[in-house]
Amino acid sequence: MIKEWLQSISFREITLSVDLLACVYIGYFYVSNVLGATAEQLASASWLSGLLLDVIIYSVILMVASYVLLAFASDNELNQPLDVREKQISLVGYKYTAYILQVGICVAIFQYQIEAQELMPAEFQVPYLPLHIMVGAFIIAEIVNYATQLYKGRTGNIYE
Repeated sequence: MIKEWLQSISFREITLSVDLLACVYIGYFYVSNVLGATAEQLASASWLSGLLLDVIIYSVILMVASYVLLAFASDNELNQPLDVREKQISLVGYKYTAYILQVGICVAIFQYQIEAQELMPAEFQVPYLPLHIMVGAFIIAEIVNYATQLYKGRTGNIYE
């Protein structure tokens, strides 16, 4: 079943699938660490800096490892430029990414203003919540970008 599926998809779809899986893993890693953190850890800037550094390191490692594996699996397809259809699909994915990032930044700024004006009771405040919102928006935007490109490439509904 997996062999048939791999033969039925293009190398571009395999590349997008690997990138999507890497982003999902990074998102899982980040969310599980934040949800599993104690109140002291959440309030600690050094703990948060360490978590963000871990996320960056894992992202780079996964990106390099996936590129190396895909380079060995491809027949020099990684170096070929995208065709017109693939460029259009990529632009559609980036369009949704931009929307999500804009909303995430606006929500983070709004949340920061609520905290700065002390409009939220202390028991409902989460330290560094605007930063968590921005990181979450970035991760969700990347996941949506790759998923949209896979969906649009598979269905062919580029302009809808």
